[in-house]
Amino acid sequence: MEKPTTVYLVRHGMSLHNLFDKYMHKEMALSQFSESEQKLITSISSSDRKFLNDKLLKFDLRLIDPPLAEIGIAQAKAGQKHVNGMNVKYVFVSPLRRALETSMHLFSAHPHRDSIKFVVVPMIRETISSMNDVPCWSFRDTRKDFEKLPDLHYDFSMFDGIPDPDLYFLYTLDKEMRDKVLARVSAEGLQNHIQIVLETMLEKKRVGGKHHNKLETYTNARLRGMVFADWLRRFISVKGVKPEEVVVVAHSSFLCHMTADEFNEYGRVKTFAKPEFVVPYPFDLRRVPTCGKTEEQLWGTKILPSLTSEQN
Repeated sequence: MEKPTTVYLVRHGMSLHNLFDKYMHKEMALSQFSESEQKLITSISSSDRKFLNDKLLKFDLRLIDPPLAEIGIAQAKAGQKHVNGMNVKYVFVSPLRRALETSMHLFSAHPHRDSIKFVVVPMIRETISSMNDVPCWSFRDTRKDFEKLPDLHYDFSMFDGIPDPDLYFLYTLDKEMRDKVLARVSAEGLQNHIQIVLETMLEKKRVGGKHHNKLETYTNARLRGMVFADWLRRFISVKGVKPEEVVVVAHSSFLCHMTADEFNEYGRVKTFAKPEFVVPYPFDLRRVPTCGKTEEQLWGTKILPSLTSEQN
């Protein structure tokens, strides 16, 4: 019988985007936020508040790749009580800033933090449904910020084979959408890629209506989760790592699609494991079916590194 491969999944802490979302949907009272966060929330104009869900949260360029809110940093630090006693060897983390910052604060007090390898994985980015799921204007700047941290060692080598790291999030989209957006970027210039993504999302919303602004299909998000789970199972086997020594820090939608047990006829998740903010969730990778297709077959490019028994 195949052995369990139970790793730990962690959803990032609350970002500025999540902060606005929860307040405007009355899930949190203003008094629950810090003084600086309250000022930020109350600074929004009444007209912006009226259309906040679609206008600001989804399409406002001020919320591209937002950092953790103060409450999110506190959540990550509170999560230290869960991980400090774990013998963590590898942390696989999404390249979006809220996930990177969560991993940084979550493990900043770990007794073996200097020996943990933080591997940044383009494949586990969030599904792109709003501008907060789009990387910052220059991903190279984010990479520099985290590579220079003194006590935590971040490995960005998975980006070295990507034609343009600033566009990493586009290379694993569905083929039709990927080709459409990359063609515009090629014609109009890399400096315009954020605006092109925004216009594409708005166009999808105009044509499809509510909830149709996503750049990625549910099926493609599920395939990314399956491909990553396949690779992670091989990684654990080849490296001789114990599954419980592995932590994945990513996003709600990506984790839901990767761990889903069932989908309805529209491809949407029906039952899933949805971790709370910064609470390690044990998950057996055997529950994720094998994809059966390679990255090259799905997206025309290879991002996850090859694994052989000779690798260190």
